[in-house]
Amino acid sequence: MLPKVVRLEDPLSTEQTLKYAEGLREVYRQERAQRARAERALQALEQAYASTVSALSAALEMRDDRTGEHAVRVTRLALGLAEACARRLAAERELEFGFLLHDLGKIGIPDAILLKPGPLSAAERDLIRTHPALGEQIVARIPSLAGVARDVIASHHERWDGTGYPRGLAGESIPLAARVFALADAWDAMTNDRPYRAALPFEAAVGEIDAGRGTQFDPVLVDPFLELVSRRRAA
Repeated sequence: MLPKVVRLEDPLSTEQTLKYAEGLREVYRQERAQRARAERALQALEQAYASTVSALSAALEMRDDRTGEHAVRVTRLALGLAEACARRLAAERELEFGFLLHDLGKIGIPDAILLKPGPLSAAERDLIRTHPALGEQIVARIPSLAGVARDVIASHHERWDGTGYPRGLAGESIPLAARVFALADAWDAMTNDRPYRAALPFEAAVGEIDAGRGTQFDPVLVDPFLELVSRRRAA
């Protein structure tokens, strides 16, 4: 037996259909409102997290950089290189946090060594070189920093030719995020005044970066990096 066909011209059927449609609209409105609240809460949480990371970075930097601006400068430069050469990497939100916190491990280095005005002894240099491993140990316990941020913190002093530290990684065994950051970090160190030397002129710094192609730095990244700093200088 065929089911009875409900005719919409029936006033009762029409009223039920309208009520059902209104109920669906109300459920949809409630879901959208709930989703919007969740998104706002997530955005507020992410903003608070980013602010905390930035504040921690500035506090760390001011131990040996009284302006506290090194981390911000080098982060902007490294992000620019990542956007030019590695879009997928640049899309990682965690990447910026890794750049900002690259020297996190220095929290474990005594001020007497970190701020020593004269040359370091061999033992003191060895202690300074533990800071990438110390930083990695800290962020390994933080899930939101255990990916590319950890790569930067752990490996930003590795060199393309394998003579860096702490693991002596070479070539593409060095995480890409750390290879990108190494160029920006070296450039910022060369082009800003330090207590023991004045900043290098632009062309001299370019020459130093070019000389490190294939030894200190990933050779594939050097030309895009030099193009980036040249464009920024012109701007």
